[in-house]
Amino acid sequence: MEFSALDITPVVIAFSPVPAVKRMFAIDDTGTFQIVMVPSGADHRPALERLQRCTFCYDICKPDASCDQARPPPVQSYLDAAFLLDSSRHVGSAEFEDMRHFLGALLDHFEITQEPEISLTGDRVALLSHAPPNFLPNTQKSPVRTEFNLTTYNSRQRMKRHVEESLQHLNGDAFIGHALQWTLDNIFLSAPNPRKNKVIFVISAGETSHLDRDILKKESLKAKCQGYALFVFSFGPTWNDKELEDLASLPLDHHLVQLGRVHKPDHTYSVKFVKSFINSIRRAINKYPPTNFKTKCNRLSSTNSRQPSQQLRSFVPGPHRAALKHNALQKAKFFQDKKYVSRVARNSRHNAIRNFTRNTSHTFKNGKKVIKTVPK
Repeated sequence: MEFSALDITPVVIAFSPVPAVKRMFAIDDTGTFQIVMVPSGADHRPALERLQRCTFCYDICKPDASCDQARPPPVQSYLDAAFLLDSSRHVGSAEFEDMRHFLGALLDHFEITQEPEISLTGDRVALLSHAPPNFLPNTQKSPVRTEFNLTTYNSRQRMKRHVEESLQHLNGDAFIGHALQWTLDNIFLSAPNPRKNKVIFVISAGETSHLDRDILKKESLKAKCQGYALFVFSFGPTWNDKELEDLASLPLDHHLVQLGRVHKPDHTYSVKFVKSFINSIRRAINKYPPTNFKTKCNRLSSTNSRQPSQQLRSFVPGPHRAALKHNALQKAKFFQDKKYVSRVARNSRHNAIRNFTRNTSHTFKNGKKVIKTVPK
């Protein structure tokens, strides 16, 4: 993925079969990633000639016909994808405009179906902005603004026009976990003819609210257990490593890109990285959920079966309110007041332990007895 994003052409010269490398190189749909097989005892000159013709001297304007043989055959494997765009106060106006252009470039890599409501082929894409102003957990307010759902548009051009003309900066507090929860319960479940591959792209510019951390960890695990691939872009100068690791799917180097400040060179890298990532989804390079998630998913299922659910109203922009009205009464799960109190208590204990660690460290430096500083 990094080779593809950096325009580097890897070449593997192999003297025995390398099926794993061949499988991984399938993420490159241009055919430029080369595996040169040189069987033992065979004439190596044809392989080296092909390396010269299709790699060293490859003419992108007039490619040799034999080089196309290395191009992986297309696969009929389609995606339902949702973008969760950070529109919080973490994002400045200039950064938000950069994100707008970045999102438009990402849309170019999807094969959008012309009949999103009835067709079984083609990709479908939804866009949601999170962090509307004045949102608080455990209320009837929605944590997202639904720009368009999976069946609203039937072309990339219409989606990109919406991004350019209708996308607005919300400037509220970030509640990524609640936005993820709303997306799972309202966007994917309400769309007919679901695709086999389900992907959620999270574009984040900073840490989520402290009121959201528990729900973020829970909902990201739930999404992974339900077979969603979670890809995370982390922009901006501040982030929380643990939060990003909890959010992104595994392996992290396939699903997490941290870019610091948003600027155009990073855009090019990210867009090309996503192109190869989408190819990896279509070709089932990774498993969703991973095989080692079975225990975590079983534990989550037993916990969810004991918790009640609430209804949530959708915050939908005026022109699309009618089209998305059926989403407004979908059920969404929120943590209860008692769980919030419990979390506050846990945080208090955490702070006490952290302070105790600092005190004992200071005491050691001054040669005092540690036993006198230990709180009961």
